Order: sequence, then C-alpha cells, then structure tokens
Amino acid sequence: MKNFLPLIIGLSIAGILELVFGWWGFRVIFPWIGFSITLGMIIRSKLKGKKQILGRKIAILMILPCLLLFIPIVNNENFQLEGVVLILLVGFFGKGFIHYLIAKIVGPLIWGRGFCGWACWTAAILDWLPIKKSKIPITKNLKHLRFVVLLISILLPIYLIFVLNYNVRTDYVNKREMLWMFAGNAIYYLLAIPLAFIYSDKRFFCKNLCPVSLVMIPSSKISIIKIKPTGKECIECGACNKICPMDIDVMDYIKNNKKVTHSECILCTDCKSVCPTNAI
Repeated sequence: MKNFLPLIIGLSIAGILELVFGWWGFRVIFPWIGFSITLGMIIRSKLKGKKQILGRKIAILMILPCLLLFIPIVNNENFQLEGVVLILLVGFFGKGFIHYLIAKIVGPLIWGRGFCGWACWTAAILDWLPIKKSKIPITKNLKHLRFVVLLISILLPIYLIFVLNYNVRTDYVNKREMLWMFAGNAIYYLLAIPLAFIYSDKRFFCKNLCPVSLVMIPSSKISIIKIKPTGKECIECGACNKICPMDIDVMDYIKNNKKVTHSECILCTDCKSVCPTNAI
C-alpha cells in the first residue's frame, strides 16, 4: 500500500487546492505527480538490484511535461525562483508561489529534498544522460557558486522593479510569465547538460549551481522522511557511496546506525537499491 501513498497524497492536495483557489488545473497536476511517483515505486518494486533505479527515472521523466509544459502553457505561469520573487515583491500570491510553498518550503519538512530526486524537470533530463560518473571528486569550493546564482535570482527582480520601474502586474503577470519560464529553463539546460559531460557527473549542476537547493536545505534538515538503517548488518562494501548521485557518504551513516541527515540527500533511494544486505 505504501507505493500508492504518493497518489493518495496527490489526490488529497488537488482537492484541497481546488476548493481553496478554484482552479481546475490542480486536478491534473497533483494527481499526475502522485500517479507518476506511485508508478515509479511499483516498477522499482518489481525489479532487482541496480535496475530498480529505472523506476525513479521513469517517474521523474513523466512529471517533466506536467510542470515544464502544462502549467506554463495552460496558465501562462512562471514558477522559477526569479518569477516567484517578482510576484512576491509586488504582493501577488499566484500559483507560482503555491508551487514554491508546497514543493520547496513546506513539503521538504516532510519529504526533505525529495522534489530534487523525484520531480525536478531539470534533473529529469540529467538523470538519463549517458554518463559514467567520474571517480575523481569535484572540489567543494565549486558549491559556493550556487550562492552566487541564488543572489542573482533575487537581485534581478529587485533591479527590474526598483531601478528600471518594471510594472509586474501590467507587463508580467499572465502576460510574459510563460516566456520567462521557458527562458529561465533554457539557461538551466544550456548550463547543466554540457557541465554534466565536462565533469562526468550528471548532477554537477544540482550540487554546484542550482539555487533552489539552498531554498530547500533549511526545512529538509528536519524532515520527517529520511534514508535510515534497517538494522541489518552493513558490510561496508561502499556500493551506496558509489551510486549516490549527490556524493554523500551514506555508508558512514548506515554503519553507525544513523539516519542520513546530510543536506544534499535527495531521497532518491538509489543507495537502497544497490545495498546487498538490505541494510538501508
């Protein structure tokens, strides 16, 4: 039954949001996300070993068109970070704000950075790239770059409104939002895909340039759902560490009988799939 929990949650959230905000689109978005994750979990349960990862990769790819195409086109919406900052600065709480609130602020209190592992439309492409991860660790100093990107994402809307006098309500809301959404994501893909090949790391962008991770980290640190030991013996084979897309020392947590509290954990459960003793 736990495989169907995402679908049940999706249907529940859709009903509540449609009741509160009166938009029919919620009945499409959240049930589809829930169904995609449920299907991915079912596929994963039918496979063995490393093949189980396919379930999550299918789920995240199914969610991509719903978030990246359906919402922007049907509702002329932009819920990239800079778009949310734009509308908040003028006191407009649109659906972009609702997305951020559920997926990246309140949601992580429950499922941590599960959005990054199961629903991110950028990662949906990156996870399918034919790249074998490099054994050479990437310098930690590169992680500071995402603070720069976060600053740009916040300062750009501030500059537009308070320096250039950009009228968000008349020139942006329900007019140019979709263009901003596609332009912003085009920049993400143009950076993320080449960098993945250059550094032989599919999630290089996620770890070093994505500003959204910084938004999610505070609440994800105290999330309810975490990767944790089952109580079965960890033989310290290192399989979990090798497959972790976020370079977390999962084995150290498990062998010491601790939950994985690392802020980079995206709850992908790839480590669980390859553990030979079911210790995770």
